[in-house]
Amino acid sequence: MDLLAFAKTIADRVEAQSARAKVPVAVSVIDIHGNILLQHRMSGAPVFSIEISERKAYTSALVGLRTADLSPLVQPGQDLFPLMGLSGGRFCSMGGGAPLTSEGQLVAGVGVSGGTVEQDVAILEAALREPAATRKVDMKLEVVVLPVADADRAKRFYGDLGWRLDIDYAGRDYRVIQFTPPGSGCSIMFGKNVSKAAPGSVKGLHLIVSDIQATREDLLRRGIAVSELFHDTGGIFHHAEGESLVSGPNPQRKSYASFASFSDPDGNGWVLQEITARLTGHIEDGDTSFTPELTSVVRHATAGNGATL
Repeated sequence: MDLLAFAKTIADRVEAQSARAKVPVAVSVIDIHGNILLQHRMSGAPVFSIEISERKAYTSALVGLRTADLSPLVQPGQDLFPLMGLSGGRFCSMGGGAPLTSEGQLVAGVGVSGGTVEQDVAILEAALREPAATRKVDMKLEVVVLPVADADRAKRFYGDLGWRLDIDYAGRDYRVIQFTPPGSGCSIMFGKNVSKAAPGSVKGLHLIVSDIQATREDLLRRGIAVSELFHDTGGIFHHAEGESLVSGPNPQRKSYASFASFSDPDGNGWVLQEITARLTGHIEDGDTSFTPELTSVVRHATAGNGATL
């Protein structure tokens, strides 16, 4: 089995339950040999929670018990009392750790810490009870096909952007060209007989950058016609057109809030979007990384009310 993918699935479920409970936590997954597979502390979780979650995961992985069930067995006078002094004190009997099995075999342990012991246990147990039908299966965007009229012209354009050329294959009445933007896990593909769409009909493809001003200046130096920076007064996303679109970046340079646009020679449209802090399922009180409007909508959705206000 893919143990890392399994660990990520468990961690995602823990963090989803944590967001629902509004209790940010740290989660660790450790294999039966004591090796850390995954470790993550959510924004707002106590700094020490990462160490405690690791100890809970280590204990469940090596002992094969829930840490809450282990507690009465390690009290003075009990057979497992000496266990707590082994491995440099890495064993832990606080609730919030559980063994992970696959096909009846112990493969790892998971530990959760960040709330009270009762909250840690409730979050972990809810995550482990999650029905298989609701578990996430990774679906990653791999390629976007662009309709173009002239493959060579498009190849020159995307090469001038500084993107990596991955493929240029020509067959009988068929051509496939693939480029990948710097740092992107998704590529673009165009050529001949790879799309039935009208050339230039793809719009609104977003390229995420950490410094939109520097990116725009780099593209201009490369000879690419890029719009002026703009933002949307609505604060959520940009409208396609209208009075909400205002010249200049977001005045406070909030994450997700500043844009610029350009098109390839066929008219396929791209938008640069500046993201300096990533949205998760939980935004801490006092976190001013995002516009007030976006913060409000995300918190509303996290509360289980949907995204519509």
